[in-house]
Amino acid sequence: MSERLNVWRGDARVGELWLGGDGRSMGFAYCAPAPALAISNSLPLAASPFPEEAGRAHNWFANLLPEEGSRQELVRRLGVVDEDFALLAAIGGDCAGALRLLAPGAEEEPAGRLPVAIDQLARWAEGKERYALFQPGRATAARLSLAGAQDKVPVLIEDERMYLPQGRLASSHLIKFAGNASLILNELYMNRLARAVGLPVPECRIGRAGKGLYLAVSRYDRAQGAADGGMVRLHQEDMCQALGVPRRLKYQEEGGPGLGQCAALLRKVTRAPALQVRQLLHWQIFNVLAGNSDGHAKNLSLLQDPSGRWSLSPAYDLVCTMVLRFSPNLGFAVGGNYHPQELRRKDWEGLAQDMTLAPPFVLRELANLVEALEPLADSAALKDSLLHAGMREPEWSKLQHVRKYAVQQCRRYRKLA
Repeated sequence: MSERLNVWRGDARVGELWLGGDGRSMGFAYCAPAPALAISNSLPLAASPFPEEAGRAHNWFANLLPEEGSRQELVRRLGVVDEDFALLAAIGGDCAGALRLLAPGAEEEPAGRLPVAIDQLARWAEGKERYALFQPGRATAARLSLAGAQDKVPVLIEDERMYLPQGRLASSHLIKFAGNASLILNELYMNRLARAVGLPVPECRIGRAGKGLYLAVSRYDRAQGAADGGMVRLHQEDMCQALGVPRRLKYQEEGGPGLGQCAALLRKVTRAPALQVRQLLHWQIFNVLAGNSDGHAKNLSLLQDPSGRWSLSPAYDLVCTMVLRFSPNLGFAVGGNYHPQELRRKDWEGLAQDMTLAPPFVLRELANLVEALEPLADSAALKDSLLHAGMREPEWSKLQHVRKYAVQQCRRYRKLA
């Protein structure tokens, strides 16, 4: 394994990542002359390298990698050591955002696509295989690095056919799997409910293979190319990367950033920052009302435009975790309170202070979202939207606990707001 990786953005090499002398830490330096745009708010353009001992480069690049059980399965499948650099060297060819991490000499790997057979898709959807695209001995392995703990595979969907992109070819969708079909329905419900109340979200729909379900999510960090019709990579970074925070600190309660720090960054680096901060506030209110207690710093991302300015990405990974066996504590506190069913007026006023917003404004936005969300949460209109996105009529009943929770939360905070 090479101890250096070239960092590419499109057809331009923008820097180099290397493994430090301790065999674990990573350092990074921009090319000379420097590229036009920095890859991160936490790694600004600089002539000097970001040394491995400082940890800034390591934090950013390690945040590209899968977590928890997904990471362990990849290590086992790939037969590599469980170290960040080794995993990036193996699977960094198609990361979230616009970057590709390639060993020296691998830059001209040709683009290609492997059709996904329906029986293979069924094995993934039914939970019979995890990360099967990393089968040992395959001549040309798919290259990807998708953060998070859930099973997901990047694919290219063209004319209703699904392919695994190879080499330089970019994917268009993420295919997400879950051992329980109810989780797929849950995420689709939350996506459609968020869209109905005005929160930007990626397009998604349910697919079926064998006896299993999967969720096909359009990648917001990809766009249709103008020349050849292929996909173009758009650069992004999650909030942990933007703030220079290691992935283990994605939850505020465990030492990670708060919404005040996120809002301050949005004011510093985005266009129309007032609108960006308002979107961030709406995301947190939606999480409280709809039951997503897993809204943490890696579930917030920034997209970079061609001029280098950033904007808050659409909301993703929205799941009503309050009806599942997950921690009920919020990923971000509301005025220091992590309990979504016990928030008081002073907690929302505390959140306003943290985000440098006027308390009456925050309370008014809470009231507006309560007013919009409550009648939609269990409505025929929302059900119809889900049916158009691949849900079947009998599956609506599987969402009754999710629907009931959202309605109860709205009623709980109606009198507060």
